[in-house]
Amino acid sequence: MAYQLGLHPGTVWHKSDFQCHTPRDLAWSGSPDLPGGGEAAETARMDWAKSFLKAAEDAGLLAVAISDHHDICLSKYVMAAAAETGSAVRAFPAVEITLADNAQCLAIFDPSLEADTQKLALAAAGNLLPAADADSKTCAIVPARETVMGFVRNIAAEQHLKDVCVILPHFSRQDAHKSLNEAGHHPRFANLTVDGVYIEQPYGDLDEVTIQKIHGKIDDWGRRRRAVVATGDNRSADWNRLGKHDCWIKLGEHSIEALRQALLADEARIVYETPESPAERLVELHVKSTLTGAVPVAVSFNDGFNAIIGGRGAGKSAFLEYLRFGLGRTDRDLGTRNEDANDREVKLIDETLAGDGYVEVVLEREGVRETWRRTVANPEAIVVSSGGGSTTLTTKTARERFRSRAFRQKGLSSTMNDPSTASEQITSIAAAEEVDKQREIEQLIENARRDVTTALQNLASYWQSRLEHQQAKSKVDDLRQRLTALAQRLEAEGASAEHLKTLEDAPKYSRTADYINQVADQAISGLADLEGLEDSLLQVDLADYEGAAEFEDAVGLRDLTVQTKAAVSTAIAGAKRGLNTLIAGQAAAKEAFALKHTAFKATYDAALVEQGKHKNLIDDSARLTAELQTAEGVLSRARAAETSKSPYVKAYDDAVTNLDELVERRHQVLKTAADKVAGKSSDLLKARVKKDRLPAAYISTLAKLFEGTGTQQVDEGCSEWVGAILTEDQASGWQTLRKSLLEIYEAKINAGSPPEASEGLLSALQSVLFKGARTLTERQRKRIYINLSDASISAIVSAVPRDSIILSYMDDGRAIDFKMASPGQQASALLELLLKQSAGTLIIDQPEDDLDNRVIMRIVELLRKSKTTRQLIFSTHNSNIVVNGDADKVIALKSAEPSSNPNVNSARIQIDCDGAIETPSIRPAITSIMEGGREAFDLRGRKYGFETA
Repeated sequence: MAYQLGLHPGTVWHKSDFQCHTPRDLAWSGSPDLPGGGEAAETARMDWAKSFLKAAEDAGLLAVAISDHHDICLSKYVMAAAAETGSAVRAFPAVEITLADNAQCLAIFDPSLEADTQKLALAAAGNLLPAADADSKTCAIVPARETVMGFVRNIAAEQHLKDVCVILPHFSRQDAHKSLNEAGHHPRFANLTVDGVYIEQPYGDLDEVTIQKIHGKIDDWGRRRRAVVATGDNRSADWNRLGKHDCWIKLGEHSIEALRQALLADEARIVYETPESPAERLVELHVKSTLTGAVPVAVSFNDGFNAIIGGRGAGKSAFLEYLRFGLGRTDRDLGTRNEDANDREVKLIDETLAGDGYVEVVLEREGVRETWRRTVANPEAIVVSSGGGSTTLTTKTARERFRSRAFRQKGLSSTMNDPSTASEQITSIAAAEEVDKQREIEQLIENARRDVTTALQNLASYWQSRLEHQQAKSKVDDLRQRLTALAQRLEAEGASAEHLKTLEDAPKYSRTADYINQVADQAISGLADLEGLEDSLLQVDLADYEGAAEFEDAVGLRDLTVQTKAAVSTAIAGAKRGLNTLIAGQAAAKEAFALKHTAFKATYDAALVEQGKHKNLIDDSARLTAELQTAEGVLSRARAAETSKSPYVKAYDDAVTNLDELVERRHQVLKTAADKVAGKSSDLLKARVKKDRLPAAYISTLAKLFEGTGTQQVDEGCSEWVGAILTEDQASGWQTLRKSLLEIYEAKINAGSPPEASEGLLSALQSVLFKGARTLTERQRKRIYINLSDASISAIVSAVPRDSIILSYMDDGRAIDFKMASPGQQASALLELLLKQSAGTLIIDQPEDDLDNRVIMRIVELLRKSKTTRQLIFSTHNSNIVVNGDADKVIALKSAEPSSNPNVNSARIQIDCDGAIETPSIRPAITSIMEGGREAFDLRGRKYGFETA
């Protein structure tokens, strides 16, 4: 199939069965014979071929081989039917041969091979003669003259077959029919130059010894690793064995070369359970820039291992930098620094994407396809489009949305270059698999810090209300004492006892009126609260959770929720009725009391007139009575405010406790990640979680207290202060300090926040600041006192440390600080760690730059394993990485031809070809770009003494 340049998919999983028989087989059952010759007979054969393809599709097969015993006749009908119907099933011609040593082989041919050429395989087996094409059945099956070894040797010597035929000997368990896995066959098997075997049973049923024989783990059976292809051996019209034994093979082309490449990389290309694609993967990249020319470059990515190759200056690094930009993962986005690299990368992005340039990344997240578009005109935003419309994300949000890691050239060996970012980079690499948990808990910590800030402000408002309550109570007590003293003077001066009693009773009426009004206010507020509660009560709806209604547990819980809500709603309705009754009762009480109050007012006014001779005292009493009435109203409101805010004390304690617990949870997440490092780096690395012994947030928030004080070397002093606190008590030193500062701030509010602090407060400050190690001037202490505020204290109490993962490199069993390892040691260890993680798409520019070839071969093994579970995108100059790493897709770039014409402005990034290793144009491109051409490769082989013919 032809693909647009850049959009070849690379290798794709095909459920396969390479041993499928036809009605020509002597053991076929369940349908009529299919003789050939006439038009009707030929039509019947084609109809059968179509029915076979339909059955293969129903079985989920995408690759099949028609492999009758000693016969090749009907495979051409299946291939013709596939071409006619456009079936997705890739059909291969094949033949099953029984050889002289009572073992069977499958010979599978390239689909392009003519039938007459296929028959040469029968000759190679020892002059086997097939039945005539028009016959309904094959000839009687008798063993060929050649042994398996002779047959394989003859195929390799046949120039028309050696490059278009793959031989798979039968190697099922020892009791299997006509299998090489029998005692005495080991010398033949050991010397067979084949890359795979087939079995007629599930792979999981093979015993361990048989697997070791196949994989070259037992010397007597040879050291050559061979792949295992499980087949069904179907011979029935009910298709009961078609695809019976699961076997998925990754193929990049419909060719025998694709099968050969799969056999050579069976660890990554052949599986026996349904393979899973990464839940998140990059699908395509589109770039319009001055480097790509007038037409945007478009390239698709395989969900396995993608290798970008090209000569020097072909644009590999630029290509990946555009990809990093599209994902919001450039060094500038991440805040990591490498000045030389940053300069180049920043210029590349800013200059080549200026104007109408853009980067578009198409990706999938759990099956949802999105297109991300980013430009330098609005670099802080990534516009995301999908079937549901479009939205705009910040680069930070985009990175959280799509998990990936992207390293520029020499990015792995330079993580320790900048001390300010080294710890964070190492932590993010080591904790890559825990990134979702880490990201979630980081967000929870940020939310908790805001909660602590709010709780502190609420707590301060509670303290203020408590102070106002105390002040209001003090004023009421004072007014009452003064009124009592006036009453005593009036009585002493002969005022009427009855009138004095009237004057004394005046505040009672005021208090009663205030009480009645407060009942109404609180009842009305209670009604509003109940209505809000009813509106928010148990709003969870099972219908919002797709598929949950299929589970009886969820349905039962839904029913109980409905019942509970109904019961609570009934209770709320009763409470509302009670409050409405109270409001009505309050209105009646208010009306009745108003009559009493009016009557008393008349008596009170009369008493004032009657006691005219005591006018001055009576005026003072009236004034104080009015003030008392006002003060008691203030006291009532202050008492209510303090009561309503009293939960803020516990809310603050809970908020701080929650923050501390989240910080500890983050520590545990990092510890879990650190514990995995040794195993995932083949013990090249050891990791531990380092407690933040000198948190920058602690130091900076404390330093804010000293703004405007003129204190010298504040940062150094605060650093020493924090260090001393945490050295003395790492677990609770900071909690003790923030509690002490909180108590001082509470004392300030309790004192009424006067502009000038008392000596006691200043002394308390002196004892806490720097743990009393520094003597501050009175002016400095007064300024610090002024700086005590909701903002400064909430910053202190919400400050959190930044624990990190520390790596050690194991050098011949001796642990050394990771930063002391060589760049090559750092890069190889980190790359191994990254490849053994399952943590989203991994993008690396030329990882081989700091690696020697011995390390690269270990990395190659990891590539084959890693690419089965995650997407990899590497640019490289190293052929081992591409070929032995079995790249699922190779993208070969070519440089524009140099020109002395200054008016020539051709594209500098161009795709030469793309596809799987088996794609016809790819291997020549790899040979030319990475090996210096076939001649150079052959010369090296001869110099090494290797056979290259």
